[in-house]
Amino acid sequence: MPARMNFNLYLIFLVTSLLTIATPGPGVLMATSNALQYGLRRAMPGIFGCAVGTLIVAAVSMTALGAIIAASPTLYTAIKAAGVCFLIYLGWKKFVARPLSLNVLRDCNAEPHANTPRALRVFAEGVVLQMSNPGLIIFYLSLFPQCIDPARSYVLQVSILSLNYSLFLWLIHSAYAWIAATASARLTHGNGALWINRAAGACYWLLAVLFGVPILLN
Repeated sequence: MPARMNFNLYLIFLVTSLLTIATPGPGVLMATSNALQYGLRRAMPGIFGCAVGTLIVAAVSMTALGAIIAASPTLYTAIKAAGVCFLIYLGWKKFVARPLSLNVLRDCNAEPHANTPRALRVFAEGVVLQMSNPGLIIFYLSLFPQCIDPARSYVLQVSILSLNYSLFLWLIHSAYAWIAATASARLTHGNGALWINRAAGACYWLLAVLFGVPILLN
């Protein structure tokens, strides 16, 4: 870990990012469905596209955040408080969410390589999926301010966090795709996904408390 990063804040970012990415959502659904229908190798361009789309969204979000920080520290504090509120809301949404069901993907196994699209098209679909996800922008604006040390280089911290998040996404979605391609039947059981959602919700609430207390004390 580079010395210019706040290690404690990075650990918070690491746990939150891994939990968020591992919680089944649109990106996971795309990775698993492509793997089931076209095979693992053909699913990889879409996963890479999601990672690239995530970097683009991060660049746009963090550029706007940097301008806000420069213009008004008070507004930056308000954004951090809004981020805490969003984490509370996100925790509730995750805790009560129905587990993502992949039963609908079973039929894809009937013809695993039929009408296989070009890799560039699958890649573009991944990029568009992330760039059209407003929740991702909100997530960045709620998480990143909490994990950036104002006493250190903003650009360096944002670059490291953004690249790390994109890398984590690529690794975890690849793991989901591998599981889908090799053991798809196990993905149809809902209890595991249900408890992932509940654990994610509880962790978001815990983070909201950890981030919110310093704001209230200040």
